[in-house]
Amino acid sequence: MYKNIKIINQNNEGEGIAKINNKVIFVPYTLKNDVVDLEIAKNNKKYDIGKLINIIISSEERRNVMCPYYYNCGGCNIMHQLYNYQLEFKKNKIINNLKHITNIDIDNIDIEYDDEYYYRNHITLSVKGNIIGFLKRNSNDIVDIDKCIISSKIINDKINEIKIFLNKYKDNNINKISIKSYKEILIEIESNKFSLKDEFIKYVKCDSLYLNNKLIYGKDKADIDFGKYKFKISNKSFFQKNTNIALKLYDYIKDNIDLNSNVLDLYCGIGSIGIYIANKAKSVIGVEIIDDAVKDAKNNAILNNINNIEFISGKVEDNISNINNIDTIIVDPPRVGINKKAINDIIKINPNKIIYVSCNSTTLARDINHLKEHYIIKKMKLFDMFPNTYHCESVCVLERR
Repeated sequence: MYKNIKIINQNNEGEGIAKINNKVIFVPYTLKNDVVDLEIAKNNKKYDIGKLINIIISSEERRNVMCPYYYNCGGCNIMHQLYNYQLEFKKNKIINNLKHITNIDIDNIDIEYDDEYYYRNHITLSVKGNIIGFLKRNSNDIVDIDKCIISSKIINDKINEIKIFLNKYKDNNINKISIKSYKEILIEIESNKFSLKDEFIKYVKCDSLYLNNKLIYGKDKADIDFGKYKFKISNKSFFQKNTNIALKLYDYIKDNIDLNSNVLDLYCGIGSIGIYIANKAKSVIGVEIIDDAVKDAKNNAILNNINNIEFISGKVEDNISNINNIDTIIVDPPRVGINKKAINDIIKINPNKIIYVSCNSTTLARDINHLKEHYIIKKMKLFDMFPNTYHCESVCVLERR
């Protein structure tokens, strides 16, 4: 065991950083200026993973956590950090990633935030017998929970109902349960051998129940009220997990759309961003690889009386090379960022503006590095979509040089 080790910073995942004998140690659940006792849990060539044993001196950023499962559960990772310092950590992480990868300096970034608890509208829980919860960090063991304080109160009601069912039917053969809480409740069960549908819906009230992505009870889509818009979403279609912050993010995107511009919306999902900004644009084209999401997008455009939008089903990199006369491109890619061919196609399309929505500042910075010869960062804003975790959403507005 190493004693009285000072934590000097945090890494991108929010873990504390220490140095012992000039080797970097990443220590979960520690903060800058903590002084701790630690053990080495795992050796690597370039760095080690430490295990916190004892806190000798607490950082001013530290707080007691409200969640009884936090130090075992793998769902959150910086709940032990005061929320104002969480926001500073996220801002600094993104500023540093941009500097390190692109050599672009940004002095400061505004960050939008809302409730830090009870905000998630979608969670996926692991199940074994009558145990339900999240997996422990770096483990397949399940932390049995009664509630999740970052999930909506309606989801927590569903967890309690599910636990009653699980205690009644321990031989349920369920592996995972996904709960989506919008205007309506959509639940999916993952199981190789589930045969208790009637018993489940007796205890767990929901509007839609899927088994392995096949509807077995209720409506095939869930309704979402989102500002003045309404959306219907299929089970496998994506929607932002923090509705309040998503509204702020969409408003910011809309503020940066020029009046009567032609917009290309890439990785558009169910069309929510394109539909949200359509009344400010001349035309919108959305591209999305998930066919069910494109079907939802087309229906959502009709539902909201949007007539100046069309959707293309397929990979972004296979479908944009022949698109012309685009003023603004919106990209909201998965965590891996934009496909390299798609970046080259975007450069060829040569829009006046690119609005890049990112959940991963490392791939955001990598992609901006490819674009910076042609585009400059005009403005940027962060949106704390996932309080108490190291994740943060950002919107970067790039303008053509």
